[in-house]
Amino acid sequence: MGAMTIPPPPAPAPGAATPAAVTAHTRRPSWWRRNRLALIALAVLVPATALGIGWFEWYQFYGYDARPFRPVAVDEGGTAELGGATWGPVRAVEVTDTSGFDVPDGSTLIGVAVPVDADEAGVWCPSPRLVQQQTGREWESVRWEIGLKYNPDEPEKCVSDETAPYELIVPFVVPDDVEGPFWVDVWPEAAGASFLRFVIDP
Repeated sequence: MGAMTIPPPPAPAPGAATPAAVTAHTRRPSWWRRNRLALIALAVLVPATALGIGWFEWYQFYGYDARPFRPVAVDEGGTAELGGATWGPVRAVEVTDTSGFDVPDGSTLIGVAVPVDADEAGVWCPSPRLVQQQTGREWESVRWEIGLKYNPDEPEKCVSDETAPYELIVPFVVPDDVEGPFWVDVWPEAAGASFLRFVIDP
C-alpha cells in the first residue's frame, strides 16, 4: 500500500496580500467612526435648537410688552415714579361687611386702593394684580363677579386721559386659608418691561 502524499500549499505570488493583511484591509470601521460627522452635528444642533425654542417662547410671552418681568419694589406705605406717573401709597383692607356683594363662602374680600398722579400726558395701565408673596399665586380684579358696578370715580384701570390725581379701587377675592403678606403689581404700559410691586398686608 503506497503512502499518501499531500502536496504543500502553493506559494503566494509576489506582491499578493497575506490572509492577515486581507482581513485587516477589509474590516469595516465601527458604527461610531462611520457616523462621527452626524454625531458631531447632532451634539451642536440639539443644544442650539433647545436654546432657540426657549428664547422664542420667552419672547412670545414677554418680548412684545405682553407681560412685564422686571419688578420695581416699593415698601409698604411707599410711593414710586414710573411710566409717567407717581403711584402710591397703596392701601388695602379686608372687607368684613360683604352685604350686597356676591362673595363665595370660604372666601375673603380684599379691597385695594392705588393712588395715581399722572403727568400732563396721562398714563394707561391694566387692572392691578394681587400676588401672595409666599407662593406666587395671583388674583385678578373681581369687580363684575361680585356685582360691583362700574363707577367712574373708582376705576379699576388707569384712565389714560386723566391728569388730575385719582385712585384705582380694585376688589380681590381670595380663599380664607390664604395668608399675607401680598404684593400689588401695577404695570404702567409706558414702563415697558418694568412694573411696580407694592407690599401690603391687610
